[in-house]
Amino acid sequence: MIEPDDGKGVDIWLRATDHTEPALWLARREAGGAAVSERDPAVERIRAALLSARAHFLETDRMLANRTAQLGIMLAADGHAENFAQLIGSLVDVAAAAGQRQTYGELCQHYYNLRHSGVERDAALQMLALRYRTQRQFR
Repeated sequence: MIEPDDGKGVDIWLRATDHTEPALWLARREAGGAAVSERDPAVERIRAALLSARAHFLETDRMLANRTAQLGIMLAADGHAENFAQLIGSLVDVAAAAGQRQTYGELCQHYYNLRHSGVERDAALQMLALRYRTQRQFR
């Protein structure tokens, strides 16, 4: 069973019934539950990243935030903590290479698998961009 929060006052998942803006929720997750205002620069960066992601992924902002938090936790557990706004932006770049909308959760899993196997960040993103770019051939 999923705990209602992470012990730091931030819900594990942003539920469909929650009224918290996804960018604010994700910034609070990244800050470990610390108080973060709606105008905090971290919120603004995540908000911009989520906005750019809309054109490239099938999921809603809420699901993008949930998957980013999940991926962030998994990467941090491997010793590869990443900035959430940068992470979203990097995966947007990969999806853009494909030239069509992608499933964010699937791309997160591919990225995590590469990182978990020891591939460095830039190399993993290059590998994914090359792999996703081949989708253009089959449209």
